[in-house]
Amino acid sequence: MRYVVGYSPTDRGRDALNLGVVLARSLGAQLDVVYVLKNENPHLAAPRSNFGSILREQAVGWLEDAQYLVPTDLTARFHLRQAESTAAGLMEFAEATDAGAIVVGGARTGGWLFHSIGAAGNALLHRSRTPVILAPRNFASDTDIEQIDCAVSPEIDSISLVEEAIATANRTGLKVRLVSLIEGADSAAAASEAEVGVRELIKQSSVALEKPELLSVTVGHGATVPDAVQSVHWSPQSVLMAGSSKLSQRGELFLSSNTAKILTHLPIPLVVVPRDYSPGRRGSSQQPWTGSIPVVGK
Repeated sequence: MRYVVGYSPTDRGRDALNLGVVLARSLGAQLDVVYVLKNENPHLAAPRSNFGSILREQAVGWLEDAQYLVPTDLTARFHLRQAESTAAGLMEFAEATDAGAIVVGGARTGGWLFHSIGAAGNALLHRSRTPVILAPRNFASDTDIEQIDCAVSPEIDSISLVEEAIATANRTGLKVRLVSLIEGADSAAAASEAEVGVRELIKQSSVALEKPELLSVTVGHGATVPDAVQSVHWSPQSVLMAGSSKLSQRGELFLSSNTAKILTHLPIPLVVVPRDYSPGRRGSSQQPWTGSIPVVGK
């Protein structure tokens, strides 16, 4: 399994690389660290200009420096790519290498927010056919992933994600928690009903859970989605998996409005998977982002 890490010599680029290191160490993956140079505009380039070669030389230096951020016991390759945009370069590389996921950091701005989506992240979240993993601000590499949370609703529309969550528990041996977030003035009353709905989806799943003790259900509630997010305890050793909007094409990403609201207060990495990403469909059975072998060291 391979993860493509979108790198830049910034704090956000280092957040992405740190998350890539954590995921690789926890899930037994290899890293492809990619810096994308945008294609030069021929109308703006000066005659006989060596500006492009200067940029390439500088980018190679940044990638050489990035090697020191990856532990020597992990397998990592470093690549310089040229494309119309950062997002396009990362998507093309991920498709070409059959990567399990694309890992990126946030925008350089964002203030106090854990997540702030930059131009590349926004494009990926609306166009990628490969799962996209967003690193929160100031993410450190000195941790391990011990639990995978999965954002689901109690409606039948979430059955694909529930099945993928169960398959993830079977593949990795990690704890998996199904999280439902309920908003509204009467959210507390609806929370218990939501839990019943999620547990019913587990019963309806076509994927059997091999170790029932690995799966749990939590319901957060509040007046707004951010309030519901804050009502849940998020382990620093976990990531949250979420599905794409119904507006997306099959097999593609499209960030839903609810997921966008979750991002503003989510302190852990977020994995967004394409629509209909479930066992037996493209990606999940062939190259799931959590891999196809048990977690290393578990």
